[in-house]
Amino acid sequence: MHRWLWLLPVSIALSSLIPHPLSSVQERWLLRFTPSQGLTLRWQIRMATKQFVNNKAKTETTELMVSESVDEVRPNGNLVWSSRALRCVTNGEVIPPGELEATVSEITPLGYSTKPIVLPPPTLDDLDDWLEELFGGVTLVFPPTGVGIGQKWVHQLSVGLKPPNEPRRLRIAYRLEGRETVDGADCFRITVQTQSPVRLAWRMRDASVIITGGAKLEGVFWFDPKLGTVRRRLAELSINYTMETERWDGFQFVQRTKFVNRTTALEAKLVTP
Repeated sequence: MHRWLWLLPVSIALSSLIPHPLSSVQERWLLRFTPSQGLTLRWQIRMATKQFVNNKAKTETTELMVSESVDEVRPNGNLVWSSRALRCVTNGEVIPPGELEATVSEITPLGYSTKPIVLPPPTLDDLDDWLEELFGGVTLVFPPTGVGIGQKWVHQLSVGLKPPNEPRRLRIAYRLEGRETVDGADCFRITVQTQSPVRLAWRMRDASVIITGGAKLEGVFWFDPKLGTVRRRLAELSINYTMETERWDGFQFVQRTKFVNRTTALEAKLVTP
């Protein structure tokens, strides 16, 4: 299974909302990840994927129960997280426990990973999963200064592909939208959005493959300031591209074109505490 990075925005989405001194314009808050050591969370997560390849449809639904805990709060405020899937069902099939992943990560109070996540370059066989891991790895990070309702901040994420391949860098935009009630709790609503062209090329001895298209991620986090955690998260990733293949069959070059439209929707809800 290749989409566990979708869990990371849930894993790190813990924050204290500390009032910033009032300005002459509006109230601001300093957002920091400051959960207490030993905090244990349980998440219910659902992912639904619809894919069309040359107008042929395929769907996949995955339901997860995930347990997370704050194993350590370091003196500098960094947080050591552990996460493990307790149960996973894909299209009605229960995944064996031995195939479920467990991870440990460390983030700063602003939400930045202390160890950058580096994906190897994509291959033709894993392109869709690679794109989902890349955009699913977009985590929630905070600005160093206070933010008010309606304000935005931006994070740049390096991808590492070499020209002319894309994406080489993602520009991720966040916005503090306002306050909403979720499960009876007063929450802060933060949106996230990023998009990028997708351009990839492979050259082989007797064939060439060119992919052109784009991908877009949009999502929402709901923070419960009293509980100090994200209570809910929604995200949708849209991937569209055209694959043009030219292959020598021993007599002539044969050209083929494939059109791919893929949408993955994620919903994550805190069920404990």
